[in-house]
Amino acid sequence: MDKRTKDLITKYFDQQLSDQEARELIEWVDNGNLRIFNEYVMINFTVDEIEAIRQGPDVESWSKILAKIDRPKGKMVKIGLWRYAAAAAVILLVWLPFLLKRSDLNFDNDGTVSRQSIVPGTDKAVLTLENGEHITLEKGNVYDLANRTSDGEKLVYDISERALAKAQYNYLTIPKGGQFFVQLSDGTKVWLNSDSKLKYPINFIEGEMREVELLYGEAYFDVSSSEDHNGATFKVKSQAQNIVVLGTEFNVKAYREDEASYTTLVEGSIAISNDVVSNILRPSEQSVINAQSEQIEIRTVDIAYETAWKNGFFMFRKEPLFSMLKTLSRWYDLEIVYEDEKKKDEIFSGMLKRTDDVLDLLVILEKTGEVTFSIENKRIIVK
Repeated sequence: MDKRTKDLITKYFDQQLSDQEARELIEWVDNGNLRIFNEYVMINFTVDEIEAIRQGPDVESWSKILAKIDRPKGKMVKIGLWRYAAAAAVILLVWLPFLLKRSDLNFDNDGTVSRQSIVPGTDKAVLTLENGEHITLEKGNVYDLANRTSDGEKLVYDISERALAKAQYNYLTIPKGGQFFVQLSDGTKVWLNSDSKLKYPINFIEGEMREVELLYGEAYFDVSSSEDHNGATFKVKSQAQNIVVLGTEFNVKAYREDEASYTTLVEGSIAISNDVVSNILRPSEQSVINAQSEQIEIRTVDIAYETAWKNGFFMFRKEPLFSMLKTLSRWYDLEIVYEDEKKKDEIFSGMLKRTDDVLDLLVILEKTGEVTFSIENKRIIVK
């Protein structure tokens, strides 16, 4: 990609393109460079920048220009094993609300996605107390007991004045279609994704290691510094791995149906281990641990991509359809059925806000000509 094209893309995100420059960029993209454009955008621009252009002041005129990029399904770019579907590209997902109005989503009943609204998930959880009692936490329900309070959108623990000789545990379970935030008694902040469960003490015992367990699911941890707790380290147990930190931010993904657990370090450093080996993670590194393997794989990743869910987005980069829909099914509480098993391996890229209707993405995927969907309540059939 030459400097001129990079400058045009930068001006595009700054919304400073002239009509002539916009036509030049469109012509370049349309001349077999859609894949290059998408990869450059995904690597060089943040979620916030992509969202900012979507919220720009002159969306009507911009959408008319950019709508020209929406080409017939026969003009997909195919490079090696990766198949980039033009309509699933970042640029089209960014402009989806303007390129496809709601009235355009009423399709005939011919195998294409039907116009049934599928609402996104909400803040909700079930709190299990130390005595086994279950408390439903959701918007509109205020909960206040001892050293813990909830407004239905978050749960906050305060340091109790009473000393505990033995840790007493609570559990926070997030169902499919839910997410929740909890602040532990040491000030550690935890964001829990759909279909997740966390075990933690209502109070940490002074002088002992602060330990919690992610029984399954995905969680983002912002751990309070050990310096504020007389040097006490913080430990997260999760399936086949143990994570020890002094104070840092990281994401743990360990769903029950997945073969591996993934830990991504945002800042600081952590020691990660299984029953055989241990490694130190640095920022932007991710560990991959398979329960069937003794090794810990370490790789460099894009932090924004790996933690997009916590910031309100789904980001998919060259992912199989099976993986994409599995992720979406947790948040939208969907059942996915494949009439054609081969469709599981179709590769797509794209982005979706977690507050959007999932149909916005399904419509885009259908426009590639590679896959079709039908919907029965919250059951999506892939054809």
